[in-house]
Amino acid sequence: MNIPPKLTGLSPDQNLVFLSYGAESEFRRAIFSILSFYAWAAASELGRTRILVYTDQPHFFQTYLDEPEIEYVLMTPALMEEMLGGTVFYHRRKIASIDMTLKKYPQDNVIFIDSDTFFTGDATLLLQGITKDHAFMHKREYTFEQGLGIFKSFNEGEFPQAFIDYIADRDLMIGGKPERFTRHDYGWNSGVLGLHSSFAEYMPDVFRLNDEFYENSRWFISEQIAFSLILQRRKILQEADEFVLHYWGKRQKVMLDQLLINFFRKYNLTALKDKTLLRKTAARWKFKVEVDIIQEQAAIALSLGSWLYGLKKSAQVLLKDPFNLLLYKELITAASTKRK
Repeated sequence: MNIPPKLTGLSPDQNLVFLSYGAESEFRRAIFSILSFYAWAAASELGRTRILVYTDQPHFFQTYLDEPEIEYVLMTPALMEEMLGGTVFYHRRKIASIDMTLKKYPQDNVIFIDSDTFFTGDATLLLQGITKDHAFMHKREYTFEQGLGIFKSFNEGEFPQAFIDYIADRDLMIGGKPERFTRHDYGWNSGVLGLHSSFAEYMPDVFRLNDEFYENSRWFISEQIAFSLILQRRKILQEADEFVLHYWGKRQKVMLDQLLINFFRKYNLTALKDKTLLRKTAARWKFKVEVDIIQEQAAIALSLGSWLYGLKKSAQVLLKDPFNLLLYKELITAASTKRK
């Protein structure tokens, strides 16, 4: 484990945690996310925040980040296997990295940020809003019943159905007490997790529920469901969406990955400390992602012949970015594909 020397005067009581391994695209995403935190964070938050990066390539990060308060936890093959806990569910490593952090720094809060997430504003309200009774996740998404319909639309309905069948009429133990959940309960996105240090008592429940859910449903969001169910019954759960952008869609990741390659080719280490540059870049990319999500929805709807919804989304995207000719071209192509 590579632990840099602590800064003089740094008194961290919270850990900003990243998990990034396996591919340079993942590293670049996480590096920009860290840079965006530095760009937006108030001086008071910088002084109390330790950044931990769980990665198999710390030297890649150190090329772009020379801040001594960043602590790198080397993910060896043995550690990566241990984090799976005998499963094949790679998202379990997120739970393990949070658990390891809480155990190493038991007095400190944890803010876990997915690599494909970056800050778009001052997150002081988020960081200071984490208390023993208050927690954050990225945002509330849909009920499990609604999720069944969503996943059926791309032929993966068997996963939420298996999950719903598993929780039906079943007691789930949380903190030693039984809880019942139904298809009408909500899932929350775990692109952000803001947890008070006292949440450590529930980590065994997170592991257990995650493993049960994945074993019985194979739903790839089992990890975030485990956090969702525990937090919404034991804490006051709040959304972090106003402070970050989380671009989890495949199409948006492809777009951002290319933007990140160009960005890191263009700017040196000195430029990467320019808060104005980073804030403007984050704002511009946020706009691009928001436009692209609506554009993707419009194109899919038009290609499927859902004209009313497709035209509605088309109008929304063209109003947001009316001079982007590529948007018009894609919409026309999508509509024409259906007619053929």
